[in-house]
Amino acid sequence: MCAARTRTLFSCGGIVATALAASPVCAQPSAPEPPPPVAPWYENFEFGAFADGYAGLNYNLPKPQSGSNGPTRSSDITNGFALHWVGLDMSHSVDSVGATVGLRFGPAVTAYSGPDNETALQNVKQAYATWKPSSFGGRFSLDFGKFDTIYGAEAFDTQNNINYTVGVVPSLVQPFFHTGLRMGIELSESAQLTVLAVNGWNNSVDNNAGKSFGLQLQFQPIDNLGVTLGYLGGPEQDDSLTASCPDETAYDRNTGGCGNAPGATAADYTIDRGGANEFEAWRHLIDVVVTWDPADRLTLFFNGDLVTEGVRVGTVDTQVLTQTVFGGSLGARYQLTDVWAVAARGEYAKHDGDGVVSYLLGAASASFATATATVEAAIGDHLIMKLDTRADVAFALDAGGDAHEVFQKDARDTSATMFTSTLGVVVKTN
Repeated sequence: MCAARTRTLFSCGGIVATALAASPVCAQPSAPEPPPPVAPWYENFEFGAFADGYAGLNYNLPKPQSGSNGPTRSSDITNGFALHWVGLDMSHSVDSVGATVGLRFGPAVTAYSGPDNETALQNVKQAYATWKPSSFGGRFSLDFGKFDTIYGAEAFDTQNNINYTVGVVPSLVQPFFHTGLRMGIELSESAQLTVLAVNGWNNSVDNNAGKSFGLQLQFQPIDNLGVTLGYLGGPEQDDSLTASCPDETAYDRNTGGCGNAPGATAADYTIDRGGANEFEAWRHLIDVVVTWDPADRLTLFFNGDLVTEGVRVGTVDTQVLTQTVFGGSLGARYQLTDVWAVAARGEYAKHDGDGVVSYLLGAASASFATATATVEAAIGDHLIMKLDTRADVAFALDAGGDAHEVFQKDARDTSATMFTSTLGVVVKTN
């Protein structure tokens, strides 16, 4: 209700004449704004799918065909027509909470999953929950579950790489995935910090009581240059092992072997190797990635890695031998047209290990080099074809001083070199 106002007409000898003033227009209360419409629940989901297959020709003509492309290949393992894998991806987010799931099916799953092949998780490439507290304005995130590694310059989904065949450095020197916690912090518009606390390398179920811890700093010193510096360290060796002793012997902890024990029957002994978790036996990874776009259609990258580990030998914790693995790759990609592109990559990986068999390169002293040239055609948004021509060379020497001939040739021979041509075809939804 609006009160009437009075106004003075005149004043004389104390007599005041007044009159009612016109009442102002009363302001009407504004109607409350309707709440924003709530999106249907299904609009918070994002789905994607792809199928990845290839036709490969190994000029060594190895027999049998399946799995005959040697230790340097993790994606195109077969000479002939083959399926790499099929992928299904899903993500869901509501407010500050989200989830991501990626499933893979196909021959490459075995090479990618490692120990997870024994835990019924081999087909789960990623499965993690995400929390982004609103109080941080989206600058902080926390992931929990199984997720792809943050290290290196290549992925196992070949459509995301400049070449079709996955390189020897990501295949043999770097981890593929982790299970645990991943924290992301946006330091500025051009700098991002990632922190990991995980089970280790490529295992959803840890093989020891220790954990691995990682850091990665991504920054852009200039607009067309990106630099990534990463570290990962932690115990990767088993906490325990089994020693089998025959009749008339028993396990002797002092010697780390089976000693004379008249009357004893054959038995298996579980031996505690807690020393495998000590810092001197940790595995350490240092990873550096540099990407540079010197021109609109040209991309260059460098990836370097150094890995060291003190390996517990036998059953005595005091015996530690150090192994060192390092690898590097250089790559370039040039977009010729909207459809066509060309790319090239060169790699080198080497292991030095005091006589220790490498957990990575598979020998006490091994080194590999690869060279790959690729022609790519992207037809529309859903079809990618890449033709790789690649050479793999093994330079390692075995105990006899002969070349480390790890590549199969014909039915019975071996070779230190392997030349292949691989046509990869990926069909994807987005």
